[in-house]
Amino acid sequence: MSFSTIINDFLIGSACDVGKKRKSNQDALDVLLPEAGIDVPPLLVVADGMGGHNGGETASRLVVEAFREVYVQLQPPLDAARALKMCVQRSHEALRAQAAEDSSLKGMGSTVVAAFLQNDRVDMVNVGDSRAYILRGGEPIQISTDQSWVMDMARAGKLTLEQARRHHKRNRLSMSLSANRPTVTPVLKQEVFQPDDILLLCSDGLWGVIPESLLWAAANEFEPQEAAEKLVALANQSGGLDNISAIVARKRERQAVKTMQDDATDAGE
Repeated sequence: MSFSTIINDFLIGSACDVGKKRKSNQDALDVLLPEAGIDVPPLLVVADGMGGHNGGETASRLVVEAFREVYVQLQPPLDAARALKMCVQRSHEALRAQAAEDSSLKGMGSTVVAAFLQNDRVDMVNVGDSRAYILRGGEPIQISTDQSWVMDMARAGKLTLEQARRHHKRNRLSMSLSANRPTVTPVLKQEVFQPDDILLLCSDGLWGVIPESLLWAAANEFEPQEAAEKLVALANQSGGLDNISAIVARKRERQAVKTMQDDATDAGE
């Protein structure tokens, strides 16, 4: 049996799986925790690599490593927005440097979504279409901003959300951490984190496969580690078309809530 990580007042769980159709896992994630005596909040990171078997795996790994390199140097008081910008810039520089050394990696890239989790707020960054949700009340609230062609069109009023979901260009990104891109423009946000909220970070192998109602239900019903594993199982049951990553976090005192039918909670088992 696997258990959630306990840090300060939080429980955190994570799961990453290759899925049913891909031969390699180009996703990477990490739950970065402070060393004893360093009063900085945990940093949760999900990266979804692109560029073929070797390129995608390398890109997502470099992104997570770059976030870790910045994180271990942080000291209180934390300037979360500045730290997240540094993480993104370090990641982008790492991809460009690696591609300069190895021409076979020149087409690699990665999305990233990451968040500092503090008692009363979440400080988040994303590049690309990996997502962050706050699950509050009866629905998931997406706090990240998809940097994709279809969502750019939807925000401009040129596509409806339903058209965007079905469009043949729905996987085309308008921004990413890329060896071929000279600069990168991340999205930074700060959101209130209420006592009963749940934070979910995930790649499109999860949010693009199962409905948001199931994201909400699984995260609410189970302890964070079991919830992350259940979400991966649900995505695999729905075809597992892509690599799947999920990080789930909530306050320790928050109780799980029975929401799912037995046939749904047994998915993938």
